[in-house]
Amino acid sequence: VSIVGDPNSSAYNPAGGINPAGFVVSFGHNEFWDNARIESGYFAARMAPRVAWHGGIRFASIGDIQSRQIPSAQPDALFQANDVSFKSGVSVQIRDRVTVGASFGWYLEKIDAWRGSAFNVDLGALAVFGGDVTIGGAVQNIGGSFRLQSAGAIGSRDISLPLTWRLGVSKVYRDYRGAADLVILDDKAHVHLGAEARLHEKFSLRAGYMTGYDSKNFTAGASFVYRNMTFDYAFVPYSNTLGTSHLFNLTFTM
Repeated sequence: VSIVGDPNSSAYNPAGGINPAGFVVSFGHNEFWDNARIESGYFAARMAPRVAWHGGIRFASIGDIQSRQIPSAQPDALFQANDVSFKSGVSVQIRDRVTVGASFGWYLEKIDAWRGSAFNVDLGALAVFGGDVTIGGAVQNIGGSFRLQSAGAIGSRDISLPLTWRLGVSKVYRDYRGAADLVILDDKAHVHLGAEARLHEKFSLRAGYMTGYDSKNFTAGASFVYRNMTFDYAFVPYSNTLGTSHLFNLTFTM
């Protein structure tokens, strides 16, 4: 939540889209267990010396979900669950060391023939202190609830969006960076820790640790730079026989 200058930063803090190096675009592919995946695309562009425009789309899909009317060895049918989130907003540097931001978005969910959608807002702020220390805070998914509905059927109960609070700090020291976030999701607190070491001007290694989750904690990754392109990879192992996840990201500046 305290990292800036990357188009993916707006996914965690709408103030983080400030100071992009031109028009920057990033595409991500996250492979999870079974048939679950997330595709994403984010951009950030400088509109004025102290204003940046950012936005993104995330598409999540789970395929081959089994449907049964009564208990049976074979399912009656297979269906998919899909979520799409669109968001766009601005980051504004109101002082030399203080930036605020806001994003406005629309969330859509489709499970088989059932559909629902909701409007939502993200708000965030960043402050830079001496010694290359940055503090950031954000609240995400502010908005109303929605219902899944299907023609000729009774709609679902109200489903609220996952309101998320983030507060974090990061520090850069020479070729090293450390970051820590406190994340409150669904009234449960998590601590996210991360570290990055730039071993070469074109190669970095990363490691992280998350607390409070049932099936994940340690993560690792690497970053490669070639000209105006950056390739990021992350490895996330899961417990409880859920296997591992592989996250890929390609960012380039135009």
